[in-house]
Amino acid sequence: MGSVRATLIAAGLSCHLLLTAFGAEARQCAGAPAVLASFVSGQDIPESVTTDDAGNLYVSVGNTVQIRPPGGAGTFSVLGTLPLPIAALGIKVGPDGCVYNASTSLSAVPGAFVWKMCGVDSVEAFAELDQAGAPNDLAFDDDGSLFVTDPLLGLIWKLDTDGNPEVFLQHPLLGGDPASPALLFRQVGVNGIAFDKHHENLFVSNTDSGTILRIDLRAAAPVPVVLARDPRLRGADGIGFDRSGELFVAVNATDTVASVDKRGHVRILATGGYLDGPSSVVFGARPQDKHTLYVMSSAFSRTLGFQLGTPVPALLTLRVATPGSSLP
Repeated sequence: MGSVRATLIAAGLSCHLLLTAFGAEARQCAGAPAVLASFVSGQDIPESVTTDDAGNLYVSVGNTVQIRPPGGAGTFSVLGTLPLPIAALGIKVGPDGCVYNASTSLSAVPGAFVWKMCGVDSVEAFAELDQAGAPNDLAFDDDGSLFVTDPLLGLIWKLDTDGNPEVFLQHPLLGGDPASPALLFRQVGVNGIAFDKHHENLFVSNTDSGTILRIDLRAAAPVPVVLARDPRLRGADGIGFDRSGELFVAVNATDTVASVDKRGHVRILATGGYLDGPSSVVFGARPQDKHTLYVMSSAFSRTLGFQLGTPVPALLTLRVATPGSSLP
C-alpha cells in the first residue's frame, strides 16, 4: 500500500483524500497532524485555540488563558487566570483586541460567565449568563456583538458590546440528547460556532446529534436548518471555515477532523494518531500560516476516564490546501 500511496501523492492526490482512502497508512503525507505544543497529561485540560492578526496563538487550559507569540518562538505563558475554579472553554479575540473567554463549571461552583482580558493579568467579568447552563464557544459579528453557544441549555446567546445578554435563538435542533450523549458524561447540544465569510449565515455544530446547522441571519425570524447530519459527525465540537466555504470540524468523540462542504457532504481528513478528543480548530491568520489548521486535542474523555488509554493533550497543526477564512 505504501507504493500506491507514493504514486498517488506524486499524481497530486490531496492528503485528505489519501486519509479517506488509506486511513492511518496515509498519515505520512504532508497534511498529517503534527504536534506544535504538548500539555501535561492528567492535569488541566486544554480546550480551545484561537489566533489574532499578529499571529499570536491563544489557548484555554484549565482555568487559564495562555498566549504564544508567532513564528514558533517561545512557549505558552499565562495571559490571565479566571478568578474561580472553573473550566475556561471557547476563546476569541474581539474587534477591540481584547481576548474573550467563555467558562463553565463541572461542579457546584457557579461558572457561566464570559470573561474579558485586555492585557496580562487583566481579567474582568464581561457577562454573567444563566448559571444553569454551560456557555461554550464564541463568535463576533461585524458590529462587535458576541454570539455564545450553550450546549446544556440548547441555545445561543447574543451579547452587545457592553456585555448585556439576550437569548438569540432557542430551538429543538440546538438541544442535546440526555438519553444518548456523545461524550458520555452529559448531554451536549449546540457547541462550535462560526460565521461564513460574508457574515450572512451563522453555522453551529450539535455534538450529540452529529449535525451542522445553518442559521440565515437575513431572515426575519432566523431558524436553524440542517446542512449535514452524519454519524461521522457525532461528537462534533469546534468549527472553522476556509476561504472556499468548506467547514472544518473537530469531532471530539471519535478523535477525528472532518470537513463539510457547501452541499453538506462530509469528508474525514484525519483520524487517530496524535488526535485525542479534538475540541477546537482555527486557521492561521498570517500569510505564512493561512494554510495551517491549528487543532486543539483536549484528551478530555481519556483524562476523565470516559475512554480507555493514556491521554495525550496537545496543540496540533494540519496542513491544508485552501487558506482559512479571516476571523471577524
